[in-house]
This record gives sequence, structure tokens and C-alpha cells, in this order.
Amino acid sequence: MTIETNRSLCRNTAANARPMVLLGTLFVVAVSLLVVVVFLRPRATTTGLEAFSGAASGAATAGAGAQPANPLAIQLSASAGRPAAIGAAAHPITGAEVPFKDLITALKDDSLPISEHKAAIQALAELGSPEAVGALAELLNDPLRPVGLRSEAATGLGDIIRSEAMQALAQATMTIGDEDVVPQVLSAIGRRDFSETQAFFRQYLGSGVASDLRVAAVESLAQANGNPIAFLAGYISDPDASVRASAAWAMSATEATGNASPQLIASLQAEQDPEVRWRLYQALANQESFDTNIALALVQHETDSAARIAGIDLLGSSLRDNSTPAVRKFFDQTAAPALKNTALTGESNSERIAAVMALVHASTPAAMSALQDLAQQATDPRVQQSAAKIVANLPPPMPKPSH
Repeated sequence: MTIETNRSLCRNTAANARPMVLLGTLFVVAVSLLVVVVFLRPRATTTGLEAFSGAASGAATAGAGAQPANPLAIQLSASAGRPAAIGAAAHPITGAEVPFKDLITALKDDSLPISEHKAAIQALAELGSPEAVGALAELLNDPLRPVGLRSEAATGLGDIIRSEAMQALAQATMTIGDEDVVPQVLSAIGRRDFSETQAFFRQYLGSGVASDLRVAAVESLAQANGNPIAFLAGYISDPDASVRASAAWAMSATEATGNASPQLIASLQAEQDPEVRWRLYQALANQESFDTNIALALVQHETDSAARIAGIDLLGSSLRDNSTPAVRKFFDQTAAPALKNTALTGESNSERIAAVMALVHASTPAAMSALQDLAQQATDPRVQQSAAKIVANLPPPMPKPSH
């Protein structure tokens, strides 16, 4: 073999070996990169905000028939040793805590569904810290945010028992110009303890605001924590008939009872507006007592149908506790037949049902007899069904004595 032949063989061997060396080098590099990726990759973690916004959708896809989480069911949990301002909400599905800063992020993240925004608002309200008050107040006063969210923020502030929350709500009634939001703010204030809000309502109602806002303010007191009846009685003589009617309605709707019957009777004697009279009779029913003889005279001369039914309902209810011969005679001979006729032929459904309820509240023999007739004769399904249910629960008649 010549020297030239050996050189040729060496060149061929070297050429064949290059691909193998290149493959080996690439393999080593790939392994090295894999090691680097594994060791340098950040650990998989879920932030509080991700848990807050992602668990509901995860639950929805967990399996067939799975129900999405209700974000409004968030329960607040404060970490031990953590300042109140940095509380965290525990997600109902994952149990992961959502830090305060992530609740704020959720409020401002327009990509989240509205349910998650509302859940964040509720969590902040339950947290109740000064920082939570500030965040909810900022949302409430932001004209660029949806009305629904701003209203939720008002509700959340109303649930926080802090003077800062009351101050934020009171300020909002004077600075917010959106007529869809202010009534919600007034409603949130109305639910608070009346001893805290009385001064605000006195000032607000006398500040010259529009009639519809005065009505909203007065009506919000129907849900007050405390007894607003004496305060409301001061507005049943207001120059605005809508405010008078709303004040009387709130007096009838509050859970508290009052002693304002002399003022209500005096207003009934002077009031000309039929809707206000209707509400005044209802308010009178929520007082500790009233003069049945004066009320009887008012009802007998009542000309408006709705007001007359409310007055008869008032008198009929009084028969259960303080029966007087004059009232009982009027009810059995005049009121019960009139109520039966209204239930059969009244112009509106609400009027017919009100007549049935007045008979139920009285529960006298004449009222029960009228209900039995209605169960057989009424053509309005609601009237017939209501009367039939009452009749079905009546005790059986006493057997006649044998001779």
C-alpha cells in the first residue's frame, strides 16, 4: 500500500467520524440546557389573586355537573400576628388566602368577571380596616366604573362599623352626581344604626336636594337599625306629598313600633292626598295603640278605595286585641261585605288581594264567612287560592247540641 493510499484512507475515516463527534457534542449541550432549565425554572406557585379569580373557573371544569364556586361566599381570615390592614380572604374552594393588595388588584382588573369584583368588595367589607374603607370609597366615587360595582361598594361601606365608612358615605351623597348611585348610598346609610345616622338625615333632608332623593332618604330608614319612627313622624306633614307618603310607608315598614298615633291621626284628619292617606292608615297599624273610635269615624268617611281598604284592615286587626262594639258592628255589617265585593270585582289585582288580606287579619266570623264565599265564587285565581287556603285551615264547626 502506498503512502498516497494511506492518506486517502485517513481522510475517509476522519470524514466519517465528524458526524459522530457532532452528534455527541449536541447531546451534551442538550443535556446541559435541560439541567439549567430544570434548576433555574421558577417553582410553580399560585398567587392570592390567581386563587381568587381562578378557582371558580377551575371548579366549573373539575367534572361533569360540577358547579362553579360562588365567589360571594368568601370568608375572611386574618393571619396570626398580621396587622388588621393586611388581612386576607380565604377562597371557599382552594382555601388560599388572598392578601389585601390582591383584593385591590382584583377590583381594578377589568378582565375579571363582575362576580369576582363583587367578591373582592365583600371581602374588603368583611375586612373592615381603614385601608378597606379607603379602597371601597375610591371605587364608589369613580365615575368611570360601572354603576353596579359602585352600588356594591356603597353596600360594603354600609356594612363596615367604622366612623370612616359613615363619613365616606355621607361625603358621597354630596359629591356624586349620578342619580343611579346616590339612592344606593342613601340605602347603605339607612341600614346603619339610627343613633349614628339621625344627624345626617336631618341635615340631608333639609339641604334642598331633589324630591326623589329626599324620598329615597326617607324610605331608606325603613331598614334602620334602631327606632326611627319619631323622626319619620316629623315628615308626614312635609310640603312634598311624595315625602309625606314615603315617611308614612317607612313608619309602617320598620321593625320597630312607635307611639306616634296622635300625630298620624291628626295628619289623617287634614290630609287630602289619597296615597298619603293610604300610607297613614298603614303607619297607624304599626303603633303601640290608637283611638279606635276616631279611626272608625275616619274610615267611615273615606272615599278613596285603597285608603278605605287600609283603614278597614287597621280596624279589623284591632278587633283581635281591643274589640269595641262599634268597631265590631261596623266590620260585620258593613266592612266584611264591602271587602268581599272588592275581592270579587275590584279593578286591580292588588286591590282585590288587599281586600282578602284585610278579611284574614280580622278573622271574625263574618270575615271567615266572606272568605268561604270567595273560595267558591272568586274568578281571580289568586283571590280564590288565597281564600281557599285560609278556609282549608279553619277548625271544623262545633256540632249542634242534641235535644
